[in-house]
Formats: sequence, C-alpha cells, structure tokens
Amino acid sequence: MKRCFVLSMKRLILLLIFLLPVLALTSGALAEEEKLVLKTNGFLVKEVVTQKEKKEEIVPLPKEVYPGDVIEYRIKASNVSNEDLKNVVIRAKIPEGTTYVSNSASGTPEFSIDKGKTFSKEPVKYTVFVNGKKVIKVATPDMYTNIRWKIPVLKPGEDRVFKYRVQVKPIRAK
Repeated sequence: MKRCFVLSMKRLILLLIFLLPVLALTSGALAEEEKLVLKTNGFLVKEVVTQKEKKEEIVPLPKEVYPGDVIEYRIKASNVSNEDLKNVVIRAKIPEGTTYVSNSASGTPEFSIDKGKTFSKEPVKYTVFVNGKKVIKVATPDMYTNIRWKIPVLKPGEDRVFKYRVQVKPIRAK
C-alpha cells in the first residue's frame, strides 16, 4: 500500500511540474487587460534513431513523464489589441524537478537563480563569500529557476513564439 502511495505521489508531482509554467503564464496575460494573450504548450522531445541518422521527434506531452525525458515548452504571445504593446515581458518558471537544457531557449532569454527576483543574460553570475573574500561564480543551468524574454514592441495582431526545454531530474529515494 505504501509503495502505491509513493508511486502515485511521484506521478502527481510530475504532473504538477508541467502545469506550473502554464499557470504562471496565464496570470501574466490577465494583467494586460487581455491585450496580450499567452498560450503555453508542452511537448515531449523524443530521439529517433534509424540506420542512417539520429533525429528529434516532437510529440504532444503525455499524461506521464519520466526521469530523463526532455520537455519543450512553447509560449505564444499574441497582441490582440489595436495598439502597439511596449516593453512586454514574457516569464516562465523552470519547474521543480526539472533542469533547464543549455542553449535550448529561443531568442535572447534572461535567467533567474532566485525564483524570479533578479534576471540576467548568460552567463548568470552570483556572489559567495569564501574565507571572508567575495567570490563571483557562474551559475549552471541546473540552478536556473525562471526564464524571461523582453519584447520592446509587439505590433497589433503580431504573434511571437518563445521556446525552451527542460529535462526531468531523477527521483531520489528518501
């Protein structure tokens, strides 16, 4: 019985992992009084190997994902108003239980390692103190918590699609 509960919890956690970016983005769309519509879709990235080549296949995100799976998120930003939208910021979370896949984001993203408080372009740097001395380090992609893109102007009727990938982390036994 306990084993079934643990497996069910793992499935629930994995399902929630992939709903978080969608929920986070939806709230941003409402802030613009429905001038900006955001739609997020998740896809499973499968590697297909034939005798001649190795290629990727993008398929709809299944109900369950497993450690090692790569998920591609696509965020479509649409200006549904009759006016230019200026200084648009598209934000998404790197879901818990996943790691950002290096160089997988489209455009020129910025990343956060502090749950969205601050952002910077890669390489993301942070400060630590070692033996009382200030040391600047470079964050690794597994430290990223959030991603964002800035759009200076989004014209009326214009759509932009932003992509990024995450990999599901192994589940550690307690």
